[in-house]
Amino acid sequence: KRAIEIFEELDFEEQSFVLNNLEDISISELLTDMASDEKAKLFKNLPDRIRKKMSALLKKEDVEVVRQITEYPEHTAGKLMSTDFITLSPQITAKHALEKIQACARLHRIVTIYAIYVLDDKNSLIGGVTLRRLISAPQDIKISKIMSPVQLIKIKATADQEDVAKLFSKYDLTAAPVVDDGNHLIGVITIDDVVDVIQDEATEDIAKMGGTSKKEFQSKTVFETVKIRMPWLLAAWFGGIAASWIIGRFENTLNKVVVLAAFIPIVIGMGGNVGMQSSTIVVRGIAMGQVDLKMLWATVFRELRVGFLLGLIYGTLLGMFAHFLHGVEYRLLGMVVGFSICVSMTLAATTGTLMPLIFNRSGIDPAVATGPFVTTTIDIIGVMIYFLIATAILL
Repeated sequence: KRAIEIFEELDFEEQSFVLNNLEDISISELLTDMASDEKAKLFKNLPDRIRKKMSALLKKEDVEVVRQITEYPEHTAGKLMSTDFITLSPQITAKHALEKIQACARLHRIVTIYAIYVLDDKNSLIGGVTLRRLISAPQDIKISKIMSPVQLIKIKATADQEDVAKLFSKYDLTAAPVVDDGNHLIGVITIDDVVDVIQDEATEDIAKMGGTSKKEFQSKTVFETVKIRMPWLLAAWFGGIAASWIIGRFENTLNKVVVLAAFIPIVIGMGGNVGMQSSTIVVRGIAMGQVDLKMLWATVFRELRVGFLLGLIYGTLLGMFAHFLHGVEYRLLGMVVGFSICVSMTLAATTGTLMPLIFNRSGIDPAVATGPFVTTTIDIIGVMIYFLIATAILL
């Protein structure tokens, strides 16, 4: 059993190496005792030649179970579930139920027991009972008297794995049954599988927020990393070109007040930072189910106020600094810089809030909005605002 646990935790490359160096009888024993969901993950990644060899070493029913799991779409509950579970009739006693569990455990027909599910004569799920409840119950009591009713949380096989993770987190679940459209129990999802999902989803979101891909964490060469990052940086590149073009349109303003160029980085930088903060908070809120379109205007208005207050504080400080340095030559420079950064940060917070919500409404992963897209948009807005205000006040 310990060998199986270690094997299941290995990377796919390491699992392949082990399988290639084991005798057929050892491979058969290993695969037979593996959890069905772990077998499905392994078989999905194996080359056809090796998959056929592994299939020949398994019982037909095991091969059929693996085939059924692998046929479910990616990132669904069906891909996560295990078919290694115990079911009970509501009419048997607690004593008989425990004897059945012990017999299954001795035959290695179950890997981990979190809960035992109760089915009626039509194999429909009608309830569940925890192992703790079963052990502590009187031996002669019927399962129907101690089971939790049918209202227990059930998951459809086609449910998105991210929604499954939210359910486990919300209700502190350790296991949940998976049912088909007829309410027939077809599998069980356990907390260890959900932890993997949470980690994968978090890794993917972090990568997108940084303007890269989850694949980069497994990339082996510099060229692979460059290939992954290039598309994400394209938006920033075009944004830089657009910002440069805008600055060029205000060449006359720059020629007359050259000192304006000194404050471009801070106006753009502060706007970009507050925009990233807002978008990160909103993306995380969407992922946790705490922010949705019903809260659109409340969320936008809140972040707008946050951006305005931050802009007011830093705009005042920067305006005073600009006036202290160049106030003799340009009396209104402090007002230009301070007002620009205030407006820029207010709009940046609003943009950083709206973009993830719009992306989410359009069916696009909102995490994308916290990468180069939001910073590029805010850079362009910041430059435009800065020079429009400068032109209006100083010229």
